[in-house]
Order: sequence, then structure tokens, then C-alpha cells
Amino acid sequence: MTAPDETAEIVVGARPVTLRRAALAEILPLRHRELRPGLPVAAAAFEGDDATATRHFGAFLAETGENVGCLSLMAAPWRGEAALQLRGMATRADLARRGIGSALLRFVEADVRATGGPRLLWCNARLAAVPFYEGLGWTVASPRFDIPSVGPHHVMVRRC
Repeated sequence: MTAPDETAEIVVGARPVTLRRAALAEILPLRHRELRPGLPVAAAAFEGDDATATRHFGAFLAETGENVGCLSLMAAPWRGEAALQLRGMATRADLARRGIGSALLRFVEADVRATGGPRLLWCNARLAAVPFYEGLGWTVASPRFDIPSVGPHHVMVRRC
């Protein structure tokens, strides 16, 4: 389990990557580049990013400190139950499908278990990401729906 000030290390190729909590300013450029390309930077800033209960996480190349993976957790009930919404999950395109996202999500789930509070997680997953989440134990919990300017999604849930 992790505590808020802990980190974890993984190796991607031969490159060490540090997983840790992060400031919004550290992850927003990656979130914008990977999830909202061609749109204003403001399109990658979400309501609730600055809330005191919101937690941001990142994966950082050890040798440069560059952010290569990110996600945020925001307090947001799901179907009337206290929950945390996972938002803005992204991995730098040239490092995708190398284990950064799954390691970061496992790190975040350990952080949630260690720090208390709601253990129900939910997200709006792009269709292409559904198999990724399912492989980590998440379940599809909605019919397909569209988010304007982003595309088709499903709500997915997991208790950690």
C-alpha cells in the first residue's frame, strides 16, 4: 500500500519510471497533448481539478523528470454512492502499451486503500480503453454514450 508521500518505481524498456502523487501543473500538459489535441489547453482542465479532495498522479521518467503518464481522482458520487471518479488518464503516445498505465492505476488503487474514503472508483472510458480497464478488473456499467468532441464511451466501475 502507498501513503500520500510514497512513490513506486517501474522499468519501461531500460528506463526507470517513478509513480507518485503530482501537482495539476505537472500533468496538465500531458493530459492536453494526449486527450484534447487540437483544442485549447483549457479543454484539458476539468471542473474539480483544484478541489482539495482531488488527487493527481503521474508517472515520471527518472532520468529527466518528464511526465509520461497521468490520471486524477475526484470525489464524485456514482448512483448515489460515495465514489471517486477517475479522469484524465493518459500515457505519452510513444510509451503506450508498455505497462505505465496499468502500473499507475494499481498505484492509485493502493493509495485509495491506504488513505481511506470511498473505495468505489468509476470513469467514463473511451471505447478503445474498455479492454484495458477490463483487464484490470473494471466492469462496464452503462450503455455506450457520446461525449461531444471526444467520442463514444462507457461508464466503468471498480471497487478497490
